[in-house]
Amino acid sequence: MKKLLLTTIIIVSMVLGASEMRAQTTEAQLNQVELLKQYFGTWKSDYKDTTEVYVMTPYGKGMQVSFKATTKGKVIYQCKQVWGYDKESDKILGMLLNRASSSTSFYVSWFISKNVNETIEYAARNDGKLEKTNSQWKEDFKSRDMFIQSHMINNKTVSMRTFMRVK
Repeated sequence: MKKLLLTTIIIVSMVLGASEMRAQTTEAQLNQVELLKQYFGTWKSDYKDTTEVYVMTPYGKGMQVSFKATTKGKVIYQCKQVWGYDKESDKILGMLLNRASSSTSFYVSWFISKNVNETIEYAARNDGKLEKTNSQWKEDFKSRDMFIQSHMINNKTVSMRTFMRVK
């Protein structure tokens, strides 16, 4: 009888503990749409003789982005991006259209904390399926007006840029 009572108490404790753990996980879940709003505005990064500017504006539960890189006053790269929240995956999905070519990139992005966002790049294969590339980004908001963007290839950091909010 004592063994049955002890076993029952252990099982009930485990079930209650598991329920509390699930509740804590749900409560601690990050609001991806709200965190995405940190990007809204114009951001600038200067590196050697190159300036990069992002203009990020709200669009539904996402944003539209204009990006331009210039070197010595000459535009060397320009693109448009559209980002939107996907409720099913609880991720932010993005698409990049390159102005100079027909290339298109796709992205999956999510905040892992209130200040850190991670992004993985995908490319369309010839058969139309998406395939993960070896590029990924991490952006760390150090303040309301500054974030550091790290670009990794094959899990090795190849560049870091500091972006400051212009407006």
